[in-house]
Amino acid sequence: MKKRIIGVVMALTMAACLFAGCGSAPAAAPQAAATEEKKEEAPAEAAEEKAEAADSELAGKKVGLSFMDTSDPVIAELITRVRAAFDPQGIEVLVSDAGGDSSAQIDAVENFMNSGCSVIVIQAIDATAMSEEAKKAMDQGIKVVAYGIGIDNCDVWYKNDNTKTGTAIGEMAADWINSQLGGKAKVEVIGFPMVDVLIERADAIKNVLKEQCPEAEIVAEISAIDSESGYSQTETVLAANPDLNCIVSISDGPAVGAYEAAKAAGMEGENFAVFGSDLSNVAVEYINDDTSYKGSTDCDIKVGGDRIAEIALNLMKGEAQDEVVVMNVTKVTKDNIADYLE
Repeated sequence: MKKRIIGVVMALTMAACLFAGCGSAPAAAPQAAATEEKKEEAPAEAAEEKAEAADSELAGKKVGLSFMDTSDPVIAELITRVRAAFDPQGIEVLVSDAGGDSSAQIDAVENFMNSGCSVIVIQAIDATAMSEEAKKAMDQGIKVVAYGIGIDNCDVWYKNDNTKTGTAIGEMAADWINSQLGGKAKVEVIGFPMVDVLIERADAIKNVLKEQCPEAEIVAEISAIDSESGYSQTETVLAANPDLNCIVSISDGPAVGAYEAAKAAGMEGENFAVFGSDLSNVAVEYINDDTSYKGSTDCDIKVGGDRIAEIALNLMKGEAQDEVVVMNVTKVTKDNIADYLE
């Protein structure tokens, strides 16, 4: 499976190439001696850099990351990039996978507080309950960053503009329906009304479809947040609507499952399309392979970890930091998918 470019991997690869370039055979003994001297100096330089990091004002500090599901490729990459930013400075990164369990997430955040975290980043499952926990942290002088889902008590909200994101999803679908099907289609909308911001996203999708391709008919709306539920519920929809043309989803998770259900039903082809969001690795592969999975959105996928690290560093240093940071939204289709490949 092709993966999106991760900056730290590129850096390590370049370093490996540079060291490989030092492997040419020496022409004379003095050059060989110089090579040996460099080999001896390299560990000393590395130790010196490590010592400098240990002496920095941030060395020994801790940052806690609490996410709904760390198996999500987007979240996994975000964690990788946060660690790449913090490790050289001697900052420890603690990670909690809530597994979709609000109680488990509350316990994890309390553990972060007890562990001496200076900053806690939270992707809240239950925004109301987590806001109470966040207040406890803030009362202890701990900085709190809300990732994606807003909570009442936080120092910074790194938010997705869900109307903008839903609009982008809807526009991709509407463009395809108008150009490929003459504006007429039968559509399934995948939402997740358990989360307010995802209601906002789904509403934006539907508004665009209504405005830009009014002859398209939404024949089914389902609630799903993962591939398994997207698959099973779309199977039911397809049984009742075998002439379905298009699936639009608030996220790639359920969209991928819905696509697989449609493919199993023999619907892969030029008159069928799926559009998701948040650009999972699977979606990147499907879009690149020119399947019926036609589009997704990039909501700071490539730089989200870097921005979280920057926010957390500003908070730890007491430097100026906006209270609201809005993610960028980029439509990703076959036209620009190459930007997301190795």
